[in-house]
Amino acid sequence: MLKNKILPVSIVIPTLGKKNISSCLKYINLGSHLPKEIIIVVPIENFHKVRIQSLFFKKINIKIIRSNKKDQVYQRILGFKNTKSKYILQLDDDVRLGKKCLLKLYEFIQGKNNIAVAPKYSDKVSLSSIYHYPNSSLLKIYHWLLNSKKGYSPGTVALCGYNYSDEKSYSGFKFHEWLSGGAIMHNKKNIILKNYYPFNFKRSICEDVLHSFLLRKKNINLIKLFSAKVNADESSRINSESNFIMVIKNLYNEFLIRQYIVRKFNLSIFRLYIYYLIYLVRILLKFLKK
Repeated sequence: MLKNKILPVSIVIPTLGKKNISSCLKYINLGSHLPKEIIIVVPIENFHKVRIQSLFFKKINIKIIRSNKKDQVYQRILGFKNTKSKYILQLDDDVRLGKKCLLKLYEFIQGKNNIAVAPKYSDKVSLSSIYHYPNSSLLKIYHWLLNSKKGYSPGTVALCGYNYSDEKSYSGFKFHEWLSGGAIMHNKKNIILKNYYPFNFKRSICEDVLHSFLLRKKNINLIKLFSAKVNADESSRINSESNFIMVIKNLYNEFLIRQYIVRKFNLSIFRLYIYYLIYLVRILLKFLKK
């Protein structure tokens, strides 16, 4: 255990200034070890709202930066540029760090050069059974259509551009092809300082998949550390399943960014179309049953 409970880590949090930023800061404040600094990047109009919320956390060194754009990737990069530590944890404002998460990530990355490391989400993400390990011939065919002979493969990005998540509980760590953008620790020299996201959606859909590809292109190894735990603030998640128009709009936006990723990194555009055709049919059937 380190005698000094302040770690040489900067945490960068892009936010719109909603109430979940307080919960995010609360869990950092409750950690066994604290970061050297927290950089919160917020649109100009919500600066004072966030500043007031930050005053409740006296133990942590918080700096708030005004952004002239409501853009998650832009705001995050603006925060990166203002950090002072060797290690940087990018953190979404709806993610809650476990008590020893920051320490475990830091101890793992310390002294290593070309890695980025992410924690495991301890809350159960609700995934359709179609994305679980295939236990039927039909599902095996489905995953073959998406990913050729590799089929279902947790922690990877399929040839169609879909990012498989981890389902099982592992110990130790595992190399991944993508990491969730909600919490990733970097060596500062490896971070990307160019706004790589090509669309102006209200939500930066699939930005973590694109970011992961760009990091791997720089020969950065992506690692999931299963002993480091976080969970997501469920209240911040957008629930639009009952609104058919919104579901289709979100699906189309997701298709556009995945198509961009598939073309940019030479995946299979044919398999991408198959994936979204099946996805669309599933949505239509779901709404017809209501």
